[in-house]
Amino acid sequence: MNRMRYVSILMIAAAAFVCTPDLNGQASKAKRIDELLLPLGKSGQFSGVVLASENGKVIYEKAFGMANAELKVPNAVNSRFGIASITKPMTSVILSRLIEAGKFGLEVKLTKFIPDFPNGDKITVSMLSTHRSGIPHRVMPPESETRRFTAAEFVEEVKKANLAFEPGSQRLYSSAGYAVLARVLEIASGQTYAQLLIKYVFEPAGMNDSIDWDSSILIERRVHDYLQSENGPINAPYKDYSFLVGGGSVLSTASDVHKFGIALIDGKYGEAAKRNWIQDGVMSASGSTNGRRAYVEIKDDKSYGIAVLANMASGSFDFVQRGVTEILQGKEPTVKTLTVPKFDRTANKNLEEFAGSYRRNDGGGFNIVLRDGSLFSGDIKLLSVKPNCFFDFRFYGDVCFSRDAGGKVTGINWKGLTFELAGTRQ
Repeated sequence: MNRMRYVSILMIAAAAFVCTPDLNGQASKAKRIDELLLPLGKSGQFSGVVLASENGKVIYEKAFGMANAELKVPNAVNSRFGIASITKPMTSVILSRLIEAGKFGLEVKLTKFIPDFPNGDKITVSMLSTHRSGIPHRVMPPESETRRFTAAEFVEEVKKANLAFEPGSQRLYSSAGYAVLARVLEIASGQTYAQLLIKYVFEPAGMNDSIDWDSSILIERRVHDYLQSENGPINAPYKDYSFLVGGGSVLSTASDVHKFGIALIDGKYGEAAKRNWIQDGVMSASGSTNGRRAYVEIKDDKSYGIAVLANMASGSFDFVQRGVTEILQGKEPTVKTLTVPKFDRTANKNLEEFAGSYRRNDGGGFNIVLRDGSLFSGDIKLLSVKPNCFFDFRFYGDVCFSRDAGGKVTGINWKGLTFELAGTRQ
C-alpha cells in the first residue's frame, strides 16, 4: 500500500475520544496526552487504544491505527486486542480463589493433578505460579505454535521439554509453566480455563468485552497483529495462541483491562490477589508477544491510571506508555517526539562482519545473524543508518558496533527508549 495513502487513512479513521473536564485539570491533561499521541496516529507509528484515568474516572480514551490494514478497518475503543502476559495475573486470581475455596494448597505437588508429568513430584503449584518450576518459557519450535491445542493437549508438549534447572532452585520466566498451571486449575475445578476466567475474573469486574482465545470461533472486533517496518505495517507471523493458555491467551479491550486493575485494587478478587499484584502502591502488569503489546498501571489510591493496548509491535508503544504516565503524574514527558532516521543500505556493505554472538555486560547473551540480506537479532530487524550503526523498530533502538584498532568488530551498544545495553563479541 502506498505509505501516504495509508497515513491518510489513519488520519480519517474513526476514533472514540472521551475527555471529561473538571476543575482539577483533567481536561488539560487529556489535551496534553492527545497532543503527545496525535502525531503518532497521523504518521502511522502507533496502532492501538490508549485509556487514561484520574481519581478513578476515565479522562481520555482514544483509538489509533488499523484493526485490519488490508481491509482498511480502523481500531475502535472497543476493539479486542491480545493482552499477552497480562493474562498471567488473571490466572493468579483464579489460583487464589480456588485455594480460598479449599481446592488445594500452594505446596501441593504437580503429580497430584498430572501423575505422569516428568519431575512432577518436585514441582509445586507455587513454583508454577512464581516461575521457579524449571519449565522453559517456550517448549516448541515456532512452526508448531500455529496449531490449535486444548490445555490438556499442550501439557503433553510441555512434558517433552527438558527442565532448565532443578525445580525451586532458580527463577526463569515461563509461559509454558503457566499453561501447566492453567491445566491444574481446570483439573482441580472441573471447569475449562475459559469458564474459570468468566466466573472468577471477568464477571466480578464487569469485563464484558473479554474472552479467552479460541481459533475455532469468530471473535467480533478482534484486531489483526502487525509489526512495524521501514515500509509501514507488515503482518506478524500467524500464531494460534492456545499454546499460551493461562499465560498469554486473553483478548480484551483497554476499558476491560483498566477494570481488571480497579477490581484488584478494590479487593473484588480477594485480599491475597490484591497483595500479590499491588506493589509499592501501584498495580501494574505488561505483556508482549508477536505483534501484541499491552500495559496497565493504576495507583492504589486511583489518583491516576493507564491502559495501553497495541496490535503493532513497535517501540512507539514504550513512548506512549511512558509519556502518558508522566503526564498523569504531573510531569513533562521525558521524550516528546519520536523520530525515525533515514536509512542507508550502502553505509554498511559487508553485513557479515557484524554477525556473531554477543555477551551482555549483565551476563546474558544474544546473537546477531545475517538473513535474507539483513541483520537480525531474533526476529528484530536491524536497518542500516550510518557506518557501524543501525536502527530497530521494535524498540526504536539505536544499535552501534565498536571496532578495535585493526577494524574488527568487538562490541555492541543498543539503546532503546527505555533501556541501554552493552555487549562484547565472543
